[in-house]
Parts: sequence; structure tokens; C-alpha cells
Amino acid sequence: MLRRGFYTILFMLTNIIQLNRTGRDSSVFPHYGNFSVFDTKLKRLSFIGNFTFDVHDRSGVYYFIGSPTAVNRNLIAYNYKTKTYHQSRWVYNEGNFGFLFYDPLRKRLFGLRTNTAFTYYIEEYNIETLDTVKLYTQQDVGKYAFINGRCTSFDYNQNWIIQVRTRFDNSSSNSYWIKMDLNLVGKKEDIVTAFHLMPHAYYFLTMTYDIQKTKLILCTWQNGSSLFDIYMFHLDPKQNGKFPYRKQSLKLLLKTNGEQVEMVRDVWNPVKREVLYLIQTNTGGSLKITRYMLRVQFDTR
Repeated sequence: MLRRGFYTILFMLTNIIQLNRTGRDSSVFPHYGNFSVFDTKLKRLSFIGNFTFDVHDRSGVYYFIGSPTAVNRNLIAYNYKTKTYHQSRWVYNEGNFGFLFYDPLRKRLFGLRTNTAFTYYIEEYNIETLDTVKLYTQQDVGKYAFINGRCTSFDYNQNWIIQVRTRFDNSSSNSYWIKMDLNLVGKKEDIVTAFHLMPHAYYFLTMTYDIQKTKLILCTWQNGSSLFDIYMFHLDPKQNGKFPYRKQSLKLLLKTNGEQVEMVRDVWNPVKREVLYLIQTNTGGSLKITRYMLRVQFDTR
């Protein structure tokens, strides 16, 4: 979720929705669900309201992934002061969100949206209605690789976006550093100022940016072709993605003991200067799910 004063932009927090095949299959619109937010004072999920959604296939089970990628593409804004919410009118039948950021200096909400034609759109949304109001740029993924989970950092002071993207080259997964300068919006169609391969960087999972103090990014990462154990290290945006930071060694975040990593989420606490990691794994064949919560000091790892 993304917080703006009394507003929070919410994506579906429902993990799995099972629809009744007999009376409400995927050809019937709308379907219904509900969403909640976590109350840090009460230490529990508080119900916010119901939402409607549409789907475009014929299966009976739909998986929703919290923040910002979901099968459903609707945006929802919740007002903490009035306890009301607004759901955007538009639904994208194809594609996903790659990121969503609120810019506190320029009072704007913008994100990266994909479609199945291998095009990425970076566009701005109206804070109240959530409608698209401006196209910043569009990118061909054949040129600039594919978005990779939560591997994006936004600096609202410098007005740039950094991503680590992924592409399969010669049967191996490679990571690419891409920097986009939002100061070029309206001046150039292509706002990319840096794009290059990160040798031996392999598969990134998350990037947590400390804009308040160190201006470093704490990354999580899986090594080589095994992609099991999760490691962490810092990157310096000013070093253009040089890996690793100041000859810093990799540090093990989680030894999975052969379990497959399904999900990694990061929550940054700038006051305590720590990152909360939420990790879910499964055992593969038996699909036994294990969930982990880890707190990591940003500066010392």
C-alpha cells in the first residue's frame, strides 16, 4: 500500500478468492470481495469495505497478490479521515502494474503499467478519481528488459526512478540496471538515462531505498542458478548499480534448505532504521508452505 496523508492506495489483500461455479462463474460481472488495512495500534486487520472486480478467463479460482501486482487491475483509494473509499472506473483486461509511487513534493501519483503487447506505460493518475491524466513515456521490453517484482526505487528529491529488470540471455537470467529521469518528462519521449547489464548480479527480489539518510538501497537477491537461499547487500544509486557496494560481502538473509521462494515483501521503517521482510516458501512436490518474518537493521544488515 502507499500512504498519502489520510489516503492510502490499496490493492487487493485477499490471498485467494474461490468463486461458486454453479451460480457465479467467471462470465458473470461483477464479482465481489473485501479489503482491509492493518491497524498498527490495534495490531489487527480492520475491515474497510467491499470491492467489485472482473476476470477474463474461465477458471474457478483467482489468486490476488497484495501490492501492486494483482489479477484485478482496479485501483482503490481510502480516506482515513472520512472512512470512505473510491474505486477507479477503469479495468485493464490485460497487463499488470510494475510499480506505484506517490510524490510528496509534486503531489502526484504515478505508476508503470504493462500490457501483453510487451509495452510498458509510465503514467500519472488523478489522486481523487484514479483516472489516467498523463502519459510520461512508453517502453519496448525488447529494448529495456522485463520488470522484476519489487525491484524499484524512487527518489522524489532528485526525481528519478531506478529499477533492476530481468531478461533471459543465452538460457540464463540476467539483471539489468535502468535509470529513468522524470525531469525529462515532456522534453524527451525516452526518459532512460542509464541501461546496462549487471554482471553476476543474478536474480533480485526486493530493493529498499533509504532516501532519508544514507541514500543507499538494501537489496535481496538469489544466487546463480540455484535460486534458493536469499542474500542481502547494499547498492549505491550514484555508482550506477555497481555490485556489490564498497566491496561489501553478501550476507545471508534466509537459508531456505531447498525450499522454493514464492514471495518476498519488504516494509521500511525509517524511524527504527529496519526492514521487515515477509517471506513465503514451499517445498516443491508436497507444496508445504512456510512463512517467515525477519527484521533487519538497514545499516548493519
